[in-house]
Amino acid sequence: MQINSLAEPILFFDDASVIISNENFIDFTTSANQVLEHMIEWFSANKVVLNLEKTNIMKFVTINQPYCALAVSYKDKCIEAAVNLKFLGIQIDSHLNWRNHIDQIIHKQSIACYVVRQMYHICNNDTLRSIYFAYFHSIPSYGIILWENSSYSRKIFTLQKRIIRIMMGAHPRTSCRELFKKLKILETPSQYTYTQ
Repeated sequence: MQINSLAEPILFFDDASVIISNENFIDFTTSANQVLEHMIEWFSANKVVLNLEKTNIMKFVTINQPYCALAVSYKDKCIEAAVNLKFLGIQIDSHLNWRNHIDQIIHKQSIACYVVRQMYHICNNDTLRSIYFAYFHSIPSYGIILWENSSYSRKIFTLQKRIIRIMMGAHPRTSCRELFKKLKILETPSQYTYTQ
């Protein structure tokens, strides 16, 4: 039996992940253990070692689903179950609510807001606009197709309005619609749009 019959492999350079789907928890656990065994055999045959201490398993569940401990192991070495992990630069949690990822973005964007506030008095609009795209806009653009519909994403767009007001020297309650036009910040990705 091959891994493809039990799971969907995802390979990216030196990262190897698999997605296993099964509504039955017992069957899911059995499949997870079989996949791990097949992976270790494949790695061994190709003279590669799978570091079990750096290997995690994450079970995606709905918030109202009861917790069931997942036991996946190989030769008495248990794979650590994670509730939050970083995958290709994106923080993923077991409920896919994206809170941790968005909090990470907000932290970085808050720093960008501070930098723009400090630079406002010594830079023109073109320079501030370049700083905006390099240090603010680029951060949430990565992976936005995954997390943009999260209820937490609104905080990011609130910060976007804040930085636009800072760039234009506007009052904190000024409408941003005209400010976006003046700065020509309409070339944003279709998912990363301004809504008032």
